[in-house]
Amino acid sequence: MPIYAYAAIDPETRKIVKGKLEAADLRAAKEVLRAQGQIPTTLQEEVDVNLLNKIPMLGTLLAPKAGLKDITVMVQQMSTLLDAGIPLIESLYLLEQQSKSNRLKEILRKARNDIVSGDSLSTALARYPREFSRLFVNMIRAGEVSGELDKICNRLTSLMEKQLELDGKIKGALFMPLITLVVIFGVIILLLVMVVPQFQVLFSGMGKELPLPTQLLVQASNFVKAAWHVGIVAIVSGIVWFNMFRKGAGKPIIDAWLLTIPLIGNLLNKVYCSSFIRTLATLLGAGVSLTEAISTASATVDNFVMITALESVRDSILLGGSLSKPMETSKLFPYMVVKMTAIGEETGQMEAMLNKAANYLDQETDAAVATLTKMIEPIMIFTLGGILLFVMLALYLPLWSVMDSH
Repeated sequence: MPIYAYAAIDPETRKIVKGKLEAADLRAAKEVLRAQGQIPTTLQEEVDVNLLNKIPMLGTLLAPKAGLKDITVMVQQMSTLLDAGIPLIESLYLLEQQSKSNRLKEILRKARNDIVSGDSLSTALARYPREFSRLFVNMIRAGEVSGELDKICNRLTSLMEKQLELDGKIKGALFMPLITLVVIFGVIILLLVMVVPQFQVLFSGMGKELPLPTQLLVQASNFVKAAWHVGIVAIVSGIVWFNMFRKGAGKPIIDAWLLTIPLIGNLLNKVYCSSFIRTLATLLGAGVSLTEAISTASATVDNFVMITALESVRDSILLGGSLSKPMETSKLFPYMVVKMTAIGEETGQMEAMLNKAANYLDQETDAAVATLTKMIEPIMIFTLGGILLFVMLALYLPLWSVMDSH
């Protein structure tokens, strides 16, 4: 919808206030202002001069997005404001004024205008799927229906804080392997560009055939020096293709492969399980039905294998089965988590047991991160040592052969 810049008279202060709002047309914009009790003096549609936003795919990629941390802080503050008895419209205005994210400011302003026009908060936020997931919108809707939006926001805050914590763990765990690869790659390039060429001058004066390891090293050095730009294009193209393959037809293959990687696969599985279990507990506590809660919680898991297993869990429940049995059959959930879920079903304390299961998985995730971190250091040392040993042997083999011939 178009955005309108306005100036209006505030009846209470008798002062001119300026701002922007989103509306279907000029008439709708005037109605929004009048519904707020303001008397418009000027109202003009803004023209989007950013042509990049008009390019279908590029505009989406370059469009700003509010971060999870900013949204978490916003929800936490909203819970506090609503619990203090401050009306929703005024709460959104206060949140808009103090938010540090320009994108979130814009969303809160538009959501406030939509609510004044008659929409619910969940409907207004659902218009921004990049920032607010289906889970988030459904939780807000459950709070509106139950009349306990402040409590739901408090639950959402706890859930999002845990999600931030999990994201931090997985990023921290994958950071070391990435740095290791970068260091190894950098060492190889440095040797090929700076060290090997100096020995090539010496080898050219020997007049003898070089050993096979030395020939391979020299050819690699010549390729890097002569066609480095081809290598960069190949690497960038490979990364782009892999991402497209990962998000498209290759997602089932890549996701299944990720779970089989030693150490990393185990860590990812625990993170996915923890995210699903904790979200499921939060939704059940908010009064969402079990089948709907499973469907919504599945959206927090970005792995095809796990999502497929969770669909089987949902289908089993629709057919009258239990939650724990298909979880056990999938072989993706730890034994302890399955048993805790079964106890929750038997005792009728599903939410409490699922939260305990999620806490258990968080502890397991911490242990997996610690193990991965400890394993990275020796792997890096052995890998770099092997590369340096090969290079040294390849460089000194011709010298040793000359010394032997004399």
